[in-house]
Amino acid sequence: MAAAVNDSQRRQAHALATAFVGILDLRDPVALQREWAMPPALAGEICDMVGSYFAAQQRLSLAPLAQAFVPGKGGRPPVDVYATDAGPLGMECLLLADGKPGEAILHLEVAGHDGALRLIYKYIGS
Repeated sequence: MAAAVNDSQRRQAHALATAFVGILDLRDPVALQREWAMPPALAGEICDMVGSYFAAQQRLSLAPLAQAFVPGKGGRPPVDVYATDAGPLGMECLLLADGKPGEAILHLEVAGHDGALRLIYKYIGS
């Protein structure tokens, strides 16, 4: 059974995901490669996926920390951080467009390494 996620882990995961979405908002594959050490093909694919969900002028973000983990109308929080049996923390983040919930959900993992957490992109889906 996976261990529970504590508040510190949630806050750190949210900070990493917020930084990642800040780069996603640029829709720049070179920035993704530079800032998140992604292969060019993956960075391009991510930008294409973002473009399939959002118009170029829409500003992407996550729910702010104060609201991120509060369940919404459907009972799920806009940012969900959960423990997995495999070790890394899983994350499902509702992407906001101009501050409003969109259809796209960003799926990430957060893994510990030498006392620091690092973010791993999984996919964007709905």
